[in-house]
Amino acid sequence: MRFLADRMLGKLAKKLRLLGFDTLYFPEEKEEKLLSIAMEQDRILLTKDTDFYKKAMKTGVKIFLLKSDRWRSQLKAVFDKFKIESSDLAPFSRCMECNEPLETVDKEEIRDRIPEYIYLTHDEFKICKKCGRVYWKGTHVDHMVAELSRILNGEVLFKYEDRDG
Repeated sequence: MRFLADRMLGKLAKKLRLLGFDTLYFPEEKEEKLLSIAMEQDRILLTKDTDFYKKAMKTGVKIFLLKSDRWRSQLKAVFDKFKIESSDLAPFSRCMECNEPLETVDKEEIRDRIPEYIYLTHDEFKICKKCGRVYWKGTHVDHMVAELSRILNGEVLFKYEDRDG
């Protein structure tokens, strides 16, 4: 399942990426361009804009109108609408900033780009080859997993237990 979030859904786009969904987000693009991308790439367009929703419906593009202003409710609505289950997730496999798939990288390659403590206490790192952002399994991961699990039907949808150190 691939998504395209409109300008009002930046936080939702990041959370969908965190869960492994290919989610484009172009906050400055015009509606016509978003419609074109959604059609060409067979993406589900996510919006909060009722007028844009009506316009998109006429084009035949796949679109979902979200009603909430809060990303937690929006995420829950997307999961409910598309019947997303834990088997559909690939958590922590995409860059939250630019949507690219992450690649495993040897810690020596990124030693000068991470704090010394992190270098000493972690062995597994991922990098986004597009923007260069480096990821590792810190304590924030446990917090994100717990929060997302609470939001999504109150159950643990996935675990991320293999944290180093």
